[in-house]
Amino acid sequence: MNDDIATALRILAGGGLVILVSALCWLAVQAAKRGGKGMRAAGAMMMLFGWGHMRDPRNDTVAEANEGQATKGESAGDPPDRR
Repeated sequence: MNDDIATALRILAGGGLVILVSALCWLAVQAAKRGGKGMRAAGAMMMLFGWGHMRDPRNDTVAEANEGQATKGESAGDPPDRR
């Protein structure tokens, strides 16, 4: 009996969370359509905390530099640097 009640409460809590997140997303989209100072403030807050531009956490500049270059045995990609 207690397991059934716990399961029902868990399902209700999960459904409520989905509804809450959906409502917040809908409100964010409506605010973005209107624009204004509130959206600029939200964008500034996201940039402040680094959410506006996510990067590779490894910060591997060598991998970024080698992206798109052809390796031995491949026929596609940019030619390797000859410096």
